[in-house]
Amino acid sequence: MLLEGLGKVSFVNGVLRIQALAIAADGTMKESGSIEIPGNMVADVINGLSAGATGISEKLNESAPSNKNDKSSKKEKSSKNKKK
Repeated sequence: MLLEGLGKVSFVNGVLRIQALAIAADGTMKESGSIEIPGNMVADVINGLSAGATGISEKLNESAPSNKNDKSSKKEKSSKNKKK
């Protein structure tokens, strides 16, 4: 299931229901499925998603400085070549 947005969210009969949305071929948002979480597990699921997203963000930030250094060294090289 692809999740590009959230639709309706409800809590009925002890179950949190979240409508998952995705962009269709015609560019409109369409339902791609639903997430159903038992009420007693909502906090654990949200904390798990948050921890996972934080971990991914940290890994992306670790690799970002090396990309910035590569770009700046390319600029330095091109400016040195122009001075010659």
